[in-house]
Amino acid sequence: MHKNNVFIIIVVISFFYSTCVIGQADTSGWKEEKNIYEKVYDATLTGHNLHNTKLYQSIHQNPTILVLIFTRCTGICNPFLLQLKENMQFEAGYKTIKILVISFDPRDTKEDMNLFAERFGLNNDKQWIFAVTDQISNLNRSVGFNPVWDSTRNQYDHDALLVGINREGYITKKLIGLRNEHELKLLINSINDVFAPTYRIPNQNQLFSCFNYNSKTGRNTPGLGLFFVGLPVVITVLILFLINYIVHSNRIFQKN
Repeated sequence: MHKNNVFIIIVVISFFYSTCVIGQADTSGWKEEKNIYEKVYDATLTGHNLHNTKLYQSIHQNPTILVLIFTRCTGICNPFLLQLKENMQFEAGYKTIKILVISFDPRDTKEDMNLFAERFGLNNDKQWIFAVTDQISNLNRSVGFNPVWDSTRNQYDHDALLVGINREGYITKKLIGLRNEHELKLLINSINDVFAPTYRIPNQNQLFSCFNYNSKTGRNTPGLGLFFVGLPVVITVLILFLINYIVHSNRIFQKN
């Protein structure tokens, strides 16, 4: 009896653990869907040749890639920006795109960002804009960016985030982490209003997909397929509980 209970508990724990792991693996995917097709906050920026300039004004209605970093970062920020620079400089068609690099660290100043740009050899590149803003909380919220301060390391725990913004100021696509050139092209296509067949539109022949993509909102919602994937595990757990209950009841009946 005791062994049966232990076995059932192990099965249940394993099921919930695997569910949590799958959920964590999908976290970045869900984050990339957040705030899609919403407007970026029109923050007031300060930087090289920028003095209390609105974000929309600074990019001059150009398709824009927004990059959020901080200059004291000892982690992902430097390789992240270096990779973006390398991917952008070899494509002539990318020259019409603005790259807006904004610090989310309130300690950073205009001078800090100028030095940061100089470190990457981008201080005289008109395609790149480096700036700070005192409205960073509003800007972060509008793009679904949530850096967390780690007082132990004196660093921010944050995603490496690229945000694609079209000419009207709407978020068309987000990328989290170091991504390849193909995925960057998909982001650039989206801010240029070029259709990118990234998702298959649900139809009558796809009744059991795990996630349903809404092309109007750009969001994924759980589908019937996800329910059926987890159903065998749930049924197995219920059967184990039922067997355990029957065995326990029979033993009590035999004793009586």
